[in-house]
Amino acid sequence: MLLLSPCLAVAVGSCNPCKLTAVTDAFSSVLSSLPAPPQRSEPQTEPTFHTYSAPSGVPDQPMGDAETLLGAKNRALAAASMHLEAAGAPAHFSVGLEGGIVDDGDTMWCMAYMAVYAPSTQAFGVSRTAAFALPPLMARLVREGVELGVADDIVTRRENSKQGEGTVGVLSNGAIPRGEYYRHALVLALSQWAAGDVYFKGVAENGEVDEGEVERLLAEHKSKAP
Repeated sequence: MLLLSPCLAVAVGSCNPCKLTAVTDAFSSVLSSLPAPPQRSEPQTEPTFHTYSAPSGVPDQPMGDAETLLGAKNRALAAASMHLEAAGAPAHFSVGLEGGIVDDGDTMWCMAYMAVYAPSTQAFGVSRTAAFALPPLMARLVREGVELGVADDIVTRRENSKQGEGTVGVLSNGAIPRGEYYRHALVLALSQWAAGDVYFKGVAENGEVDEGEVERLLAEHKSKAP
């Protein structure tokens, strides 16, 4: 299992301390949930995390799901490339986190995408945080072209809030720290590696769902119906 690789190396596409904490906590949560590996010659060591100022390739304030997800994937890919150049060896995983906005014209929603990339298989795991409505004044400033982190600082009279608890922290009165807000989504982005027996059940070698398995499961389910 890739997650149980000795000397697990994770490249993080951000130098933001809050995002690094979210990534380290997410990997810690997932690793602690896995069954103990069989005895082996190479002992499991604590994972190492390497931060890189990875570009997103999207505007500073991503708008919409597609643009925000692209930014997260771009950061993960860039972090993988930067780590390979810096360390001379590929990371086992690289991670990109990107906050974004969805504006439906009435409510402006804040959310973030997590992208976990495994360079050895070129596979992505992605997830999206919960969304929450921005206060009207912040939303108006964003619509005027102000980045959310700056709009937050203006409204709350804080400084560099995006390096700290962010908007989710102030709107929850600290009940949902920004790192914890990201952590849940990061754990889910790791699901195909943490719970591969469920994630890939019924998936054929070509990556498509096995239609025969679908028919078998449906028939089995119908046979048990009262």
